[in-house]
Amino acid sequence: MSRILDFAQAAHGDVVGVLVGRDDRLLDSARDGEWSLRDVLRHAIAVELRYAAQVEYSASRADTDPIQIPPAFLPCDRLSPPESEFGLSRSGGVLELLRLLGNARTSTDARLARLPDAVLGRPSLWGKQQIDVRMRLHQIAAHLTETAIQMEKIVGSGGELRAIVRRCCITRGMHERWSLATERGTIDDSYRTLAGQLS
Repeated sequence: MSRILDFAQAAHGDVVGVLVGRDDRLLDSARDGEWSLRDVLRHAIAVELRYAAQVEYSASRADTDPIQIPPAFLPCDRLSPPESEFGLSRSGGVLELLRLLGNARTSTDARLARLPDAVLGRPSLWGKQQIDVRMRLHQIAAHLTETAIQMEKIVGSGGELRAIVRRCCITRGMHERWSLATERGTIDDSYRTLAGQLS
């Protein structure tokens, strides 16, 4: 279970790497069709919370319960995270939105890391497709990867330095669960230095 969550944290790192150091004004001015960059990030937060609820339900439901999660168990719709915790996603800058996405990731990890590996083979749903909990859990990283790709499409790749920052952020994500805070701090310092040079 923990190793699968590492992939999600690495994908989250890539999202951070795409955005860190970007101008806050891009959140509402840069678009991909009808979606602003802010819309993409709010959707990423909402999906993170929904996927965590769906995995937890699939892993812990009784065998007599339906495979599909009851709508009342979902924390929000797929486009808007709960206002009570994530209201600042409507107005905050880049760092605030990354912090809120990080909070959602931390919540997912706290919620799912305690589940035993024995539940990974249980049935689950992704949309209308039946898969197992293992594949459902992998969808968290897959969605964050899709988010990073969509954001890169909106704001551009940013060149070589941005690619280095993204790699640093991905690496840091893979260390999240297994390294001491001081060791992660060394990685954090390296990409903060690089991010300060980005435009």
